[in-house]
Amino acid sequence: MKPRRHRPYAPPGASDRIYVRLESRHIALLKFLLEAEDNLALPTVVDRFAAVVRLIFSPEAAPRVEAFVRDLTDMCPET
Repeated sequence: MKPRRHRPYAPPGASDRIYVRLESRHIALLKFLLEAEDNLALPTVVDRFAAVVRLIFSPEAAPRVEAFVRDLTDMCPET
């Protein structure tokens, strides 16, 4: 029998989340840009009328997600 391989890292116990409000026409752009960043976060529309999106991500990716949201506000100032 083969010996068990150890996992390369311990998975986090919980995910972090950030709520982003933007114009509804930019939701598709947000999803596209997150996919371009190697699926940095999972976007979920919380309120489609107010265009609030919840980004769920690993705690280890928090600095990258915060930088991504800052860059997004440069592209879409109403964010």
